[in-house]
Amino acid sequence: MNVRARMVAAIVLGSCIGSAAVRAAPVEPPPAGSDLTAPPAAAPTLTAPAPEVAPAATLAPVKIESPSTTIKFGFLAQPQYEGAGSVAADGFASNLFLRRARILVGGTLFGLFDYFLDTDFPNLFKTTAVAPPATSVKPTPGMNIQDVFVTYKPMADLLKVDVGYMLPPLAHNAVQGAGTLYGLDYFAFSFLHSGVFNTSASPVGRDVGVQARGLVLDGKLEYRAGLFQGKRNDPTATEVGARNFFRFAARVQVNLFDPEPGFFYAGTYFGAKKIVSVGASLDVQGGYRYFAGDVFADLPIGPGVFTGQLNLTHLNGGTFIPAATPLPGQTLLMAEAGFNFKAFQVSPIVRFEQRWVDGPPPAGASETRFSLGAAYWPYLHNSNLKLFYTRLSTEDAPHGANQVNLQWQVYFF
Repeated sequence: MNVRARMVAAIVLGSCIGSAAVRAAPVEPPPAGSDLTAPPAAAPTLTAPAPEVAPAATLAPVKIESPSTTIKFGFLAQPQYEGAGSVAADGFASNLFLRRARILVGGTLFGLFDYFLDTDFPNLFKTTAVAPPATSVKPTPGMNIQDVFVTYKPMADLLKVDVGYMLPPLAHNAVQGAGTLYGLDYFAFSFLHSGVFNTSASPVGRDVGVQARGLVLDGKLEYRAGLFQGKRNDPTATEVGARNFFRFAARVQVNLFDPEPGFFYAGTYFGAKKIVSVGASLDVQGGYRYFAGDVFADLPIGPGVFTGQLNLTHLNGGTFIPAATPLPGQTLLMAEAGFNFKAFQVSPIVRFEQRWVDGPPPAGASETRFSLGAAYWPYLHNSNLKLFYTRLSTEDAPHGANQVNLQWQVYFF
């Protein structure tokens, strides 16, 4: 055999041996979660990558787990610009401030207990008038405990017991979480009762107590009921103070479709849930009375999600609330509605609030608030931008007032 023939034979023999070795070598299984039917990766190109798509759900919190315990961490920041007039004075006040700055911590113990704690410094560096004399100050750092409670779950969603410092079970808007609101903020009248229970500062709707809550009838009915510290009566010359009975608050909510099982309701679920609910609440202690009814809807419709709610409340402090912190009889109407166009993640939103006070001033002035705005949800509740215009009119005031707010939110939990 000549040299050329020997070279060709060697090449053919080497190819056969290489092919056989490849066939005989074991094949590694694909990594877990891989798609066996996926086509081979395309060759890289020089074209620009496609832009990221907004997530379909909010981001998960930072979380640490052990066999019996979990702990997760969250964060909420709401930098805001506000330009606001006054019904009693001329001019337009401008502020750059942090509406909320919160650190959130929560988790589970033994699969039987949940716990939640968050801090807050509201309106950080927002100029506040102090009178008399008329001076202006900017609040500087000093964190507050916003919520802290533990939940015992002996029967899963059928029965939960919350103990600690929390939002009592009042109207729907008054039990929503600040990081998942639909409009710019809570309704202006949701927490009018908040500072009348002889606290050193307004607790923004919170109180210390214990409540039972749960979902029954396959989630169609939610109940909440609890006893809270409320106002403690004063000592006398012969008796100690704090002798009176506690504050009692309760709520029932009928869910026509999906329930809202968390402690905090959301202002919108972006179509992840189908919500239509009707709720009723009461809050009583001594001569203080609070009654509320509400309707809430968050429904996927056509190209987006319709969201709307109406809260109607009547409250009266009676003689139980001292004259230093008056709470006259009043009726409050609070409503908002909007539609999120999911292709753009933009929601035009309209709000209306009306306060009717029993009796003429100085018992209290009736108010009307109308707001028109828009929210851009590129990352849903995790990051959004809201722009609102508000018109305020107050009975017997010299004139009305305008307000403009632009707020950016960054949140995860």
